[in-house]
Amino acid sequence: MRTVVVTGVAGSLGQRTAALLVSHPDVDRVVGIDVVPSSWSDPKLEVRIIDLAVNAGPGEDEVQSAFEGAAGLIHLAWRTPDARGSLPGDDAAAAAANQRALRRVLGAATRAQVPTVVHLSSATVYGAWADNKVPLTEDARLRPNPEFSYAVSKAESERVVSDWADRNPSVAVAILRPAVTVGSEERPLYQALGVTRSPRSGDGGRPVQYLHVDDLATAVVLAWEKRLKGVYNVAPDTGILEEDARALAGGVAKVTLPGRMARAVSAWSWQLFRKGIPVEARAYASHPWVVAPDRLKAVGWVPQYSSEEALVATDARVHWDDLPPGRRQNYNLIIILIAAVGVVAGVGAVVTAIRARRGKGSQLL
Repeated sequence: MRTVVVTGVAGSLGQRTAALLVSHPDVDRVVGIDVVPSSWSDPKLEVRIIDLAVNAGPGEDEVQSAFEGAAGLIHLAWRTPDARGSLPGDDAAAAAANQRALRRVLGAATRAQVPTVVHLSSATVYGAWADNKVPLTEDARLRPNPEFSYAVSKAESERVVSDWADRNPSVAVAILRPAVTVGSEERPLYQALGVTRSPRSGDGGRPVQYLHVDDLATAVVLAWEKRLKGVYNVAPDTGILEEDARALAGGVAKVTLPGRMARAVSAWSWQLFRKGIPVEARAYASHPWVVAPDRLKAVGWVPQYSSEEALVATDARVHWDDLPPGRRQNYNLIIILIAAVGVVAGVGAVVTAIRARRGKGSQLL
């Protein structure tokens, strides 16, 4: 019986990956691991509720048993402190949990002698810098922006996986670095890096990329199926201009503010509503970090969506002109207050105003 283990199976990407695997002629069984049940089921899918970040205890045998006879490990599980009101220390806690989970599954894969491993990384590991090449190829140096813990942790995970691959040369180990992925029902941190949901600062000349989650799922399965080795960028093309992306996105993304003001609005908008972009990832909204997908396409990967098509196909939110008057008023209030009292003081005033309006039963978003 040919079994493939998929971690993070309850997520949007995990469910799509599992669906492709259960329909694959060479797969008899998929063992999914997650901390929550999957909303999708199939007779060939067995879901186990396990917290991979917990290293000790009786769950260890359960993890190992999931790997017995496995023909592959697809490691998608990743925690981010996305909850509203999360604290700065939550980033460090999430990073530590991700490293524990990674080392735990690699240990189980070693003992079970799993022949193929696919690890999901991120294109953020290249960093967002003014001097980045456009596009970045897989041999570019990893320079994650040090203030962005997500990218730093992803780069550290790549180092762990690469070291493990060196110690297990008979195993086909593929590391995938996807661009900003859209199309899932969730609103994770990674999608926020698309920055089409926050007021712009007027500088829209840099290229940006959008990868549809369905295309990412096919890339993940292809990497397992073809037993790929090494690092592969995952993106449909080399991107589109940010100004074009904002025109396609519409809505509040088209509101132009001075650069400093736009950054402030976006930063606290992330803190309050998980929209905009977190302040520590600001560089990713300012500098190019698009990647070249040539290597993955050369082994047969064919994306179904271009960056433009992915953005349009997944743009389910309402646009500015379609917002109810109360919501438009809230956005106008935000902009007016910040302009009136200055960026730093304005942020505090806006938060106070929002809380006051909430106390009267007004719903912002």
